Amino acid sequence: MNKKVLKDVLLVVIFTVFAAQLRVHPFDTTFRIGLGVIVFAMGCLYKKDIPVLWTGVLVSLAILGFRTGMSVWGGDIALSSAFLTHIPGSLYYAFFAALLKYSKVLSLEHQPIQRGIVLGFMDFTSNVFEIMLRFLLLQEWIVGDSIGMHLLSLLIIGMLRMFLVTGLYSTTQNQRLRLMQRAENKKLEELVLLTSSLQAEVFYLQKSAQDMDRLTKESYEIYKSLMEKKERLLGRKALEISRMMHEVKHDYTRINTGLKKLLKTPEHTDYTFSEVLDLSIKVHQNYSVDTDKHIHFTRDLQVDFAPKDPLVWTSILNNIIANGVEAIPRRGNIHIELYEEEKELILKILDNGRGIDPKDSKHIFIPGFSNKLDEASGCYSNGLGLSHVENLVEFFNGSIEVSSEKEKGTTFLIQVAKNNVIRGENSEL
Repeated sequence: MNKKVLKDVLLVVIFTVFAAQLRVHPFDTTFRIGLGVIVFAMGCLYKKDIPVLWTGVLVSLAILGFRTGMSVWGGDIALSSAFLTHIPGSLYYAFFAALLKYSKVLSLEHQPIQRGIVLGFMDFTSNVFEIMLRFLLLQEWIVGDSIGMHLLSLLIIGMLRMFLVTGLYSTTQNQRLRLMQRAENKKLEELVLLTSSLQAEVFYLQKSAQDMDRLTKESYEIYKSLMEKKERLLGRKALEISRMMHEVKHDYTRINTGLKKLLKTPEHTDYTFSEVLDLSIKVHQNYSVDTDKHIHFTRDLQVDFAPKDPLVWTSILNNIIANGVEAIPRRGNIHIELYEEEKELILKILDNGRGIDPKDSKHIFIPGFSNKLDEASGCYSNGLGLSHVENLVEFFNGSIEVSSEKEKGTTFLIQVAKNNVIRGENSEL
C-alpha cells in the first residue's frame, strides 16, 4: 500500500469515526442510526484505490475503541461491559465493507438508481446483522413485537441514506465531468487557434516557394541572355543566384510539407463555418475584455457550410474581427453576415469603429502598411493581417472589398464561389 492510498484510508477512517457519533436511537435502546456509513460509502466511491474490506475493518476497530473509551471516561460502566456493548455497532462497518467488496455495486458507475437500491439493501442487511449480534451477545431484542414495522423503518432509512450518497456522488461527478469537458474544449480551441496561426505561416511558405520558383526561372533566363551577349562574369553570377534560389525553394518545400503533415489533425475536418465563427467570436470577446472594451457581437447566418479548410477561414475571421476590435475605442458592435447568391457565398463583417481614412483605403491590403499605434510599446502594427486575408481570399479565387466611413465604421465584403470552399464540392482551384 503506497503512501497516497494509506493517507486516503486514514482520512476515510477518521471522518467516518467522527460522523458515526452524529446519530439517533430510534428504538430507545443502544442501537443507533448514524451518519458514519454515509461518509464511509462516499469515501469508498471517491477513493477507488483503497482496499474496501481492510478500510472497513479499520473503521470497525477505530469506532470500537473510540466508543468504548468515551463510555468508560464519561460514565460508571466497566471497560469489559463497554467493550461488549459496542462490538455489534462497530462490526456493522466491517460487514457493510464486506458486502461492498464482494458485490458489484462499486462498478455501477453509470447506473445511480440501481446503485442506490443495492446500497440501500446492503445498509439494511448490515443493520439486521447488527441487531442479530446484539441479541446473541447482549440478549437485547430491540425490535420488540413489531418486527415488520421496525424492519420496514430500517429499510426506508437505509434507502434514504444510500440514495443521499449516490445523489451527492453523481452530482459531484457530473460537475467534475463538466469542468473536464470545459477544460478539454478550451484546449481544443487553443489548438485550433495555434494551428490556424501555423496554417497562415504554411501559406506564406508556399507562396514564397512559388515566388522563388518564378525568380529561379527568370534568373536562368537572364543567365542565358547574358551568355548570348558574351557577359560571362555577370552570366555566371545570374546562374549562381538561380542555383541558390532553387536550393532555398527546396528547403522551403521540405519545411512546408512537414508542417502540412503536422496540421492534418482529424479534429478539424468536421468543423462547420458557424463553429469556426463561434470560436473566433469567443476569442475576441475575451480579447475585448482584456483590453477593457465592451463589444457586442452579433451574427446572421442565412446559410452554413462545411469548409474544405476551416483553418483558413479561422485565419480570415480572426484577422478581420481583430481589426474591428482594434478600431473600436471603448464600446461598439461587430456584426457578421453570411448568405448566398446563386453560386457564390457572401461574407460581410461590419464594425462601428473609427473607420478608415479615405486616403488609406487603397493601401490597407499592402503588406507592411498600418496606421495602428500600439500605445503600450509606442510602435506601429506590422500591417500584415489584412494583406494575409487578401492572399487567403485570392487562394480561393475570391474577392475582398472594403467600404468605410470615418468615425462611423467599416464593412468587409468577401465573395467566393461555393465549389471552391465547400467540402465535397468540385473545385475550380
